[in-house]
Amino acid sequence: MNNLQGEPKRISRRTFLKKSTKLYLGFIAASSMLGGYSYRIERFWYEIKKINLKVKNLPAAFEGWKIVQFSDIHMGFHYDSDEFKPVVKMINDLQPDIIFFTGDLIQAGNMQPDRYIPILQEIKAGRGGKWAVIGNHDMSIKNWVVSALQKSQFEVLENRYDFIEADGMRLYIAGIDDAMYGFPNIAKAVEGIPQNSCVLFLAHEPDIADKSCKYPISAQFSGHSHGGQVRLPYFGSIIKQKMAEKYADGLYHVGDSQMALYVNRGIGTTNLPIRFLCRPEITVFHLKKA
Repeated sequence: MNNLQGEPKRISRRTFLKKSTKLYLGFIAASSMLGGYSYRIERFWYEIKKINLKVKNLPAAFEGWKIVQFSDIHMGFHYDSDEFKPVVKMINDLQPDIIFFTGDLIQAGNMQPDRYIPILQEIKAGRGGKWAVIGNHDMSIKNWVVSALQKSQFEVLENRYDFIEADGMRLYIAGIDDAMYGFPNIAKAVEGIPQNSCVLFLAHEPDIADKSCKYPISAQFSGHSHGGQVRLPYFGSIIKQKMAEKYADGLYHVGDSQMALYVNRGIGTTNLPIRFLCRPEITVFHLKKA
């Protein structure tokens, strides 16, 4: 007997299985393509972000200076010197005055940081030098990582400051020990800096900005978050790092002082060797007086 008008048309078991198989295979194919893109393409698709950074108390001699920041290489986690070579070339082509590295040279478990001295030595800084702090993954063999960075001409800041001088004016750079597993001391890091000075502050974990903004700091530079590493439309970041939950990517102004905070998305990956809608980042800052 024919179906009554308006009654849903039944499909056979064979047709149902055929359509289900097509949908399943389509899903597998799409997942494979996205997985391949995330693993093989996007995580090596470096983005150079240019920021005109207005900084409080910036001395006139440093107006227009160029800082290049990179972070979170995670050497040893599906990433090594060969993959890092294009990053070094990009950094050098930018001809920075100052270089900031904001931690996690290695993935925890990598016991050979000295392997990376030759490639790190290839990074060329201008008149302002190369500066670094330690990240949470570096803490597993902290002294070895510090030594490798120092042999690569990085000034490693651990709860202390130093300065750059130009035309008799000083730009202060301070940094702290890792906030998750070390002994960070912001007060000690800036102790002795003259009042109304310009202080650029390096800290691996960005969420410590809620504390650092209470000190006479002009701008903070951080990494650690990886920008979330995997982002989905409407959902945002999928992989969230502790102490990078509030400030995860880009430029913020924090606290009553409206201290500038910049969070770099990093070069490498952790947890999963993929990036999706969250490219690795090299940041270029052009300093301007606020």
